[in-house]
Amino acid sequence: MAENLAHATIHTIDLPPDFSSNKDSDSSLPKDDHHLIVRRVLGREFKGQLCEERIVRQHFGDTAIIDFARIGRPTFFFIDGTHTYEHCKSDSEKCLAVCPHGGTVFWHDCDELHPGVVKFVSEWPAQGRNCSH
Repeated sequence: MAENLAHATIHTIDLPPDFSSNKDSDSSLPKDDHHLIVRRVLGREFKGQLCEERIVRQHFGDTAIIDFARIGRPTFFFIDGTHTYEHCKSDSEKCLAVCPHGGTVFWHDCDELHPGVVKFVSEWPAQGRNCSH
């Protein structure tokens, strides 16, 4: 995305570098994907790219407790975090709260391997959200 959006500012939220899936989180929401957390390489997708310093802003925290308002007013969101229903719901609602005039949410891993994501995304139209999946 960053290489194709020269005038955009892209914010990414990742768990802190010292986060351990073995220690308790400040969040009461369940976590999954522990196998991915331990293998992650922060910034792997953009470190060293020409666009990195110009438009990518990396934030660290747990999306279940971080204040999305401190990031600004984005209008496009790509959610690829914890794949539980509770986290998907929390992340999605926080995204919409910071873009009161509308925005687009794209959920990664909305498939049969991630039933929590599918369940939440399937519920959104019943809540009056314009949603295609």
